[in-house]
Amino acid sequence: MSINSRDVLILNIIDAELELVPEIMHDDYQIRKVAKNLGKKYDEMLLDSNYMHGAIERFFPGKSNRMGRPDIFHTLLNFTQDSILNKKNMLRVNIHTKNNQIIRIAPETRMPKSYNRFAGLMEKLLTKGDLKSPEGKTLLSIENGTWEKLLSDKYENVLLSPSGEKIKATEIPLSLDSSVFIGGFSEGDFTSNVYEKMHPYSIFHEELTIWTIAAETIGTFERKFDLL
Repeated sequence: MSINSRDVLILNIIDAELELVPEIMHDDYQIRKVAKNLGKKYDEMLLDSNYMHGAIERFFPGKSNRMGRPDIFHTLLNFTQDSILNKKNMLRVNIHTKNNQIIRIAPETRMPKSYNRFAGLMEKLLTKGDLKSPEGKTLLSIENGTWEKLLSDKYENVLLSPSGEKIKATEIPLSLDSSVFIGGFSEGDFTSNVYEKMHPYSIFHEELTIWTIAAETIGTFERKFDLL
């Protein structure tokens, strides 16, 4: 099979629970305590339910299991960036946050194995903007935009959701130029209007972690087109 430079799998993470501590929470005693303990500015700190569960519940009742989960992106991005598909320069990863920011991740970007270092990287990105390598190459970029900015008229758009049409992972309708959309949250459903734009597919009868969905999608793509 002939492979050309346009043949890539685009993985889009939608409604990602990745954000700095919301302004409404800045004066919370727990937020101030965490910031002091970590030696960080409270207004430049990632919202993290591992440290801020009680504070999230005070301001956003019932949402502490979904909000503040940067750890899931640490796991996800360490996997995607180290995948065989990415090493072949055939994977692109974009993250749309629930605050309508879009993070684009260059294929050569390698994520820190340490979660604390990853958190610091995301804080710098969300606070300062694009991050470059020592040679000046943009590794992580951020821009404003809704998830619809990631819809493509050149690639086949595929939506994966627990509430979608039941199929096997090997039956995900992938072509050599596919753009796949998955949820960026640990529980619940999309808040964006993704179902108005795409037909959803489900690859399992239970909710899966985002890194599991990514792994199944990438693995299916690699095997379908004999890329291993």
